[in-house]
Amino acid sequence: MGCLSVTALFFWLLEENSMSRHTRRHIVTKMLPAMIMSGFWPSISRSSTPSMPDSTTTESGNTTAAPLRVLIGFSRHSASDDLLRAIEPELAAALGRPVAIELKPGDLGIKAVKETISSRPDGDTILVATFGTHAINPNIRPDLGYDPVRDFSPICLATRSPLVLGTRLSLGATDVKELIHLASQRELSYGSSGVGSAPYLAALLFQKTTGVKMVHRPYADTRKLYEDLESGALDLSFNNAASMLPLVRAGKLRALAVTTSQRCAALPEVPTVAEATNKAYALDNWLGLVAPRNTPMPVVMTLNRAIVKALNAPKIKAALAMNGIEVVASTPDEFSEYIAEEMAKWGWLGNAQT
Repeated sequence: MGCLSVTALFFWLLEENSMSRHTRRHIVTKMLPAMIMSGFWPSISRSSTPSMPDSTTTESGNTTAAPLRVLIGFSRHSASDDLLRAIEPELAAALGRPVAIELKPGDLGIKAVKETISSRPDGDTILVATFGTHAINPNIRPDLGYDPVRDFSPICLATRSPLVLGTRLSLGATDVKELIHLASQRELSYGSSGVGSAPYLAALLFQKTTGVKMVHRPYADTRKLYEDLESGALDLSFNNAASMLPLVRAGKLRALAVTTSQRCAALPEVPTVAEATNKAYALDNWLGLVAPRNTPMPVVMTLNRAIVKALNAPKIKAALAMNGIEVVASTPDEFSEYIAEEMAKWGWLGNAQT
C-alpha cells in the first residue's frame, strides 16, 4: 500500500461517522504497521515534536561536556605551556571534560589576560596567571587596563620554581663572581621574553643588586633564545628551570645560580644568587589559574579541586620536581592573598628605570 493511499484512508476513517468507535479503532490499529513502513507516522512525529540539538556521548554513555579553555599568554615551551601540557590529561580526567590549551602570545601575556576578562564568568574559560601578568606588569605599566586583584576570581596557586641563571659555554665565566667581573670588563647581553617578564625582572634585580650593567635582548620565541645561547649569539639568560635544566644536563649550557632563597633540589650543586653574591636576592617564578571576575564560588571550587588533584598526582608531582618545580596547589583564598602580597613586594618597580 502506497503512502498516499494510507494517508487518504487514515483521514477518511477519522471523519467517517457511519461505523462504530470500536470498529474504527480496530481498523486504525491494523493500519499502524503499514503507516510506519510507509514513512507516514515518522513524518507526523518529526513535524509535531520540537527539534533538539544532537548530543555527543562517550563510550560509557555520558554526554560529552564542552572543553575547558585554558588561555596562555606565551609561546610554546614557555613555563605556562609546559605546566599545562604536563597536567592536562589528569585535569581532564578530574573534571570529566576535555581541556583545550590555547596559546595567545603577545604583549607579555596581556592579550590572553584581556580575553579572559571579557569572557563569561561561567567556568568555561580560565587563564594561566604568571608572576609577570599579575605582579610585574601592574607595577611597571600604569596604563595596563586591568587590575590583577579586582578583575579575576583566583582559583589556585599551582607552582613555584626558580629561574636558572644560564650562560653560553664559551662565555668564560664558571661562577657568578667571574660573571660579575666579566660584565665589568665588557658589555654582556641577556635574553628574556620582554620587559615585564620574570626573566627580565630577574636580570634587572641582578643588575640592581650587583651594580653591573647588561644589554637586554627581548625574544618573542623562547626556542630562538635558547638557540642563540647555544650558538654563542647571546651571553646569558635567567630562565625557567623546566626549559633550562635539560640543556644544562646535556652539557649545552652552564648553570651559575638559581634565583630562589633556597637551593633547587633538582640542581643541588648550584648556589643561589644570594649565596654567590653575599647580597639579598630572591625571586620565585610562580604560576596559577584564575577565572573571570564574578565566577560563582561553586564553579571556582570545582575547578580548584580538579587542579589540585591533577597537580598532586604522583607521576605529575615527580616529573615537576625533577625540573625544579614545587607544587603548591593552594586554595582560592590563599592565592588571592598571595597575589596581593606579590603586588606589594614588587611595588618598587614603579620607580625603577627600565
